[in-house]
Amino acid sequence: MDEPPTRLAEPAREWIASQVASGAWPNETAYLNDLVARDRDEAERLAFVRTAIAEARASGPSKRTLDDIIAEGRQRHAGG
Repeated sequence: MDEPPTRLAEPAREWIASQVASGAWPNETAYLNDLVARDRDEAERLAFVRTAIAEARASGPSKRTLDDIIAEGRQRHAGG
């Protein structure tokens, strides 16, 4: 069985061991690799959202009404 890095605090080491013991991961390294991959994905999504917000702010106020925006969102969500 792989051991997590020794510099982790004991509560973190215990948590990792419990996740492996649950059978969800074959070993500690697999759990940590999955955790890093999910964290990386989340960071990419957050960067995308931050960029979209910055672009929206830079574009200035919209000339559309709230009703226009809601209708457009409903149409997009309905696939039309």
